[in-house]
Amino acid sequence: MNPGSVVALTLNMNITRNQAICMLFCEEYSDDNATRLAKKIEQLGAFDVCYENDPRRPVLVNLFAIRNDPFTFKRYLTARSQPDIEKKENMKFELDSESQVVSFLNEAFRPYVEPQNACYSLKNITMKDVYMSVIPKTQCLNGKSEVAFALWCSKRKVDLMNVPISRKRERESNKRYRKLYVMKDEYQDDVVEAVATHIPRYHNYIQSLKKQNLSIIGYARKSPGCESNENRKTLLNRMVKCLQERSLCDKIFVSSYSVADEPLMSRDMNESNDLSNGLECVFGNTQAMISYIRSSEKNVCLVAIDFSGLSTNTNDLTTFIENHENLKTIIIDTLPYKHKVHVFERHSVLENPSLLNAFNCRSKPVQRSKDV
Repeated sequence: MNPGSVVALTLNMNITRNQAICMLFCEEYSDDNATRLAKKIEQLGAFDVCYENDPRRPVLVNLFAIRNDPFTFKRYLTARSQPDIEKKENMKFELDSESQVVSFLNEAFRPYVEPQNACYSLKNITMKDVYMSVIPKTQCLNGKSEVAFALWCSKRKVDLMNVPISRKRERESNKRYRKLYVMKDEYQDDVVEAVATHIPRYHNYIQSLKKQNLSIIGYARKSPGCESNENRKTLLNRMVKCLQERSLCDKIFVSSYSVADEPLMSRDMNESNDLSNGLECVFGNTQAMISYIRSSEKNVCLVAIDFSGLSTNTNDLTTFIENHENLKTIIIDTLPYKHKVHVFERHSVLENPSLLNAFNCRSKPVQRSKDV
């Protein structure tokens, strides 16, 4: 996996599996060609087409490897036939949280897609159309009217709300609609499944790192503020719990009082502000984490919740990586907000430090103690 790569927890929406198969064999895309070439893949046995970083570069990989490491080997969107739909009726997935609903809406109703995208159709869509599409897929919006749903979409900054409203006179009334690229029905269930199963697939990825003998450590940081120490401990304990349960961290370290751009080596030098001893399942502060990375016999993967949860000082972070050879991977977890994790690998970050520009991004505080 390339450093700085975004591990999205949905499928690739720009290229379908049939298109990828034709690309793999360097043939022009058509339904007939895709069907013929898919039979060639079937003859090979337990293989399927997938991609690692660029969906325009499909590869054939053993199905066992794909299922064992879905974060490395990503699959293409597949249109479900009627038998497939009927077969999956008893294992239908639902969107369990509002953040999952936002992720689905941002995939299913897009302001723009690439011209060659076969998964979408350009349509005039009303908020009622969007409402009727998503309500059967979740229970977390039960009780919301269409008007309340529209207000909720605006508050949650769903992408489709950025498209200007047009009006059309129809049957003595003004119809309000947006011109959107709408995902075809036969692809939508795959998106719901991908969004709804992101945690198990993320766990598989973390387990694959552990099998490579990496030590997974977590880091939680809290900015200075006016909270009482008890409230601060409560918030830090929530972050620790998220790192334990979501990222399966073996050890967790915290910085009780530090700002996002403070150099890592300078943090927590004043032990009078250190609350780490009063927290659950915490192995120390930033200085303890630095000592652990330096002395660890294993290579280390460091996980933080959101970019600012680690640092917004890109120059300092580059230096920190350079000076700690055991630090092989950094994972930034934005699952509660965007259903993505961002992976940065040491060797390529050192070759191209600009990959860390993603850390120079804080515009407003995020709730790092939030669960998915």
